[in-house]
Amino acid sequence: MKLVKGVYENIISEQVSKDIEEAQDEGLICKKDDIDIAESPSILTAYISKIIKNKLNDDSLSLIEKRNYINKIIELIDDDNNDKIKEHDKLLTAVISNEEEIKLKATNKSLVRPLSGFRVSNLFTGGQSTVSLGSEIERDITCADKIFIIVSFLRLSGINLIYDALKKFCSNPEHELRIITTTYCGITEAKALERLAALPNTQIRISYNTRIERLHAKAFIFERNSGLHTAYIGSSNLSKSAQTDGLEWNIRITNVENPHILKAAIATFEQYWNSHNFEDFNEGGIKRFYEQTRKEREQFKSEVVLHRYSILPHQKQILDRLQAIREAGINKNLIVAATGTGKTVISAFDYKINSANKIPYGKILFVAHREEILKQSLLTYRGVLMDANFGDMWVGNFKPGNIDHLFVSVQTFNSNYAEIFEKLPSDYYEYIVIDEAHHLVANSYRKIIEHFAPRILIGLTATPERMDGQSLLPDFCNRISAEIRLPQALDEGLLTPFQYLCISDDTDLTDDELMAGNKYISSKIITKLCTSQRVALIIDKLRYYLANEYKCKALCFCANTEHARFMAEELNKAGFKAASLTVDNSEERQSINRRFSNGEINYLCVVDMYNEGVDIPAVDTVLFLRPTESITIFLQQLGRGLRLYPGKQVLTVLDFVAQLNQKYDYASRFRSLMTHTDKNIVDQIKNGFTLLPHGCSIHMEEKAKEYVLQNIKAAIYNRNRLINELRSYTVCPSLSEFIANNGQDIRLIYKNNLCWTKLKKYAGFCDYKEDSYTKRYEKGLGKLIHFNTASFLKFIKATIANNCNISCKEEKDKTFALMLYYVLYQDKIQDLGLNSIDVAIRQLNNYPLFIEEIKEIVEYLIDHLYIKTFSIGSGLPDALEQYGYYTREDIFTIFGRQTAERRMQGSVAGAFNFEEYNTEAFFVTLNKSDADFSPSTQYDDYVISEYKFHWQSQNNDSHAGRGKRFVEQKKNKKKFLLFVREQKKDGFNNTCPFHCFGLVDYIRSYGDFPMNIEWKLQEPIMPQYLKSV
Repeated sequence: MKLVKGVYENIISEQVSKDIEEAQDEGLICKKDDIDIAESPSILTAYISKIIKNKLNDDSLSLIEKRNYINKIIELIDDDNNDKIKEHDKLLTAVISNEEEIKLKATNKSLVRPLSGFRVSNLFTGGQSTVSLGSEIERDITCADKIFIIVSFLRLSGINLIYDALKKFCSNPEHELRIITTTYCGITEAKALERLAALPNTQIRISYNTRIERLHAKAFIFERNSGLHTAYIGSSNLSKSAQTDGLEWNIRITNVENPHILKAAIATFEQYWNSHNFEDFNEGGIKRFYEQTRKEREQFKSEVVLHRYSILPHQKQILDRLQAIREAGINKNLIVAATGTGKTVISAFDYKINSANKIPYGKILFVAHREEILKQSLLTYRGVLMDANFGDMWVGNFKPGNIDHLFVSVQTFNSNYAEIFEKLPSDYYEYIVIDEAHHLVANSYRKIIEHFAPRILIGLTATPERMDGQSLLPDFCNRISAEIRLPQALDEGLLTPFQYLCISDDTDLTDDELMAGNKYISSKIITKLCTSQRVALIIDKLRYYLANEYKCKALCFCANTEHARFMAEELNKAGFKAASLTVDNSEERQSINRRFSNGEINYLCVVDMYNEGVDIPAVDTVLFLRPTESITIFLQQLGRGLRLYPGKQVLTVLDFVAQLNQKYDYASRFRSLMTHTDKNIVDQIKNGFTLLPHGCSIHMEEKAKEYVLQNIKAAIYNRNRLINELRSYTVCPSLSEFIANNGQDIRLIYKNNLCWTKLKKYAGFCDYKEDSYTKRYEKGLGKLIHFNTASFLKFIKATIANNCNISCKEEKDKTFALMLYYVLYQDKIQDLGLNSIDVAIRQLNNYPLFIEEIKEIVEYLIDHLYIKTFSIGSGLPDALEQYGYYTREDIFTIFGRQTAERRMQGSVAGAFNFEEYNTEAFFVTLNKSDADFSPSTQYDDYVISEYKFHWQSQNNDSHAGRGKRFVEQKKNKKKFLLFVREQKKDGFNNTCPFHCFGLVDYIRSYGDFPMNIEWKLQEPIMPQYLKSV
């Protein structure tokens, strides 16, 4: 075939290779990519399938000849004759009982089968087709074993068309019908729900949370024990018009032709089914349905608050982080989270966890500056605690009956300080929460901090950076304890999705003279920003990108007061309604906010006024009119427009991308918006950002993309840049300071066998003589940075403090010593010419610079612990901890397969048996492809819910063979351990370790060679793995 210009995805056969040569002779460029190893089975199978099909299309061949042709191929692949074709002219079409056969003959009927068959997929368009969608769905119902339906709404008119078929289907006790739906727009009808719920063997889960739930999926999935699954995916809900006279498009997928799509559909359905966003309809029944649909039309009522608070994945991640750092003695915790992400809910659950088994609850003081905040916070705590009588409020006309669980305004606290609070002992309150903690540096809050010494202090804020430059961190152990990342909140549907548009702006801000350090000097860039040419560009883009540039509510972030005033004046001249709000006219804030909210002003030009404590949910447009160096400020300003608001479907962001100095960090800016922050940012920009939160997009104009890529490539941190950055310090910083100051990941320091001490040597801050030991330390210390178990880190800390003498107080200390040994030396003890681990560890005493580095690494890791780990027990090694982050080598060391004298090397398959513990470990990589997306392997292994995991066994496992060990777990008492990682390599090209998901128990399975097994975890899955659920 002659190659023409275009995109291809072709195997390079001998013929294609000749075609490539001809194309190149004609001056065309032929691009090639490596075949992804994970995708290679599906790619190569599709290739040979086409060749075989072309051969069998030869009409001159008889069925017997075609059979013989296939059998020869099978012989080449495998000597097992069981796969050879025996009957050349027959297909097995059904297996039924004798009783069913008699009934068919007596009624003179035949088995009902879909007219579309089970091999080829089919498109239904609602046109004049020979097969109607409704009738074909009925036929699929008749021969299914399980039916899964997911639709936005249910209507009786649609149910009526298939109800008889569903009724007959559900009468079989071995059948199962599951339905997911919503109260979307109030369209779902109560009678439709009631009729379906009354069917036997039927379950319905429904989402009442239409404020954040965006379910628009429509699918009918039919599972069959024979494996011939089918599914309808498209635009049809369960309504009459959708199935009969509507111009709806639906594709019927078969498992034979598109197994990866069926696998994805079933897996996603299971994830939705197990999600906290969908409730069992039977729990509240039709009464709850009526209550919830009415609730959408009424104001939120306090009695409803006491229902159904569940912890969202991003909130659980925060709670886990708090528990982990408190293990390290950090009990003053600042929580930073975007408005709308549930800061108060987090504090309430944290309080509940820390008050567990206490009757009454521990004493709590909750402080806020507004009555409305206190009211809502108290209701939230009551809902989380499921106690309608919990707590008292002291604000305005509210007087407390008791001060043990007190929600008080800061004004009331101060006016009653001398009479009440000053007389209380400093430890009277175990738990103190400061809402809107960015106010904490104000004098009105200082008495709370200075008088009381609670066991736990919590600060809640969306905006930790203040306009006056004062820091909150000294009151919270000089750190932010936990943050909710913006992508997580967007993925949860807690914020409005963004449409981020990068506009080409030829303003030249590359000159070093415009900067002081890594920041632009606003007074020097103002002349370049305040030009008529740039104003014309801004106005032109407003008209081009906004649906109605005269009715939007836009925040315009400017460089300084002069710039804000200039922009407001120019926008007014152009016919827009604009105003500026700066520190110079901050007394007008209330009036301007009101006018902005009600539409009298459409463009509000500000500097940093709207970073802190301002909440105008109606903002639907954000303009970045100047470079923002601080990622924190950038996210705060973006967050001003992300609040949910009725009628607001998306936040439009116009970022005017100028030519910036290479010190400006574009990479971190865009990485902060991605769901996977360690992916190659250059590839993401080139490929159109494939890893953004659901519903979000980034579009770059051509010149803007060019500017951004040039900036990022110039700013990439290689070894030389790290050295130069470190040389710029007059006094050598600590490892933690250097990482924080440069906004970098610790993995960058340890990339390519670099280490902190070696970096300091190159930068001229220290010197040491290299020998065989220093080379091992330089290579090995980077292997320490993945550990997340406090017990192991504390062991290292104690060993260093004990002059590198190992103290084995517990059995697991011996394991920890061996793990530390392999971090440092990477070889068997005899290869070092030493006779014991103790001697090897004591060698460190001769290298104080590396001892100091180990101490700094351990301190950094303790400060950044993100989850509390604990020993699994159950007869397993004590050193193995739930949620621990381990390499395969670590795991073999923990189980005793790797010793000082014997090292485990080479690759290990997906499962490994530790016979002495009657335990089998599964090693699972969720994304098996080197690419970000793998359609054919994506749903082999996946998280179903917080306690359920779908795992695909090795190819030689079957129910009748080796797979019995899984199915018969209760009988054989075998333990199964699950270790999971998201990908093989991280963004720094390191091999990723595995998180220990702990022990799992068999639930059910299907299929052979391989088996698909659903496991129940004994401990909940880590929140970071729940983001796709």
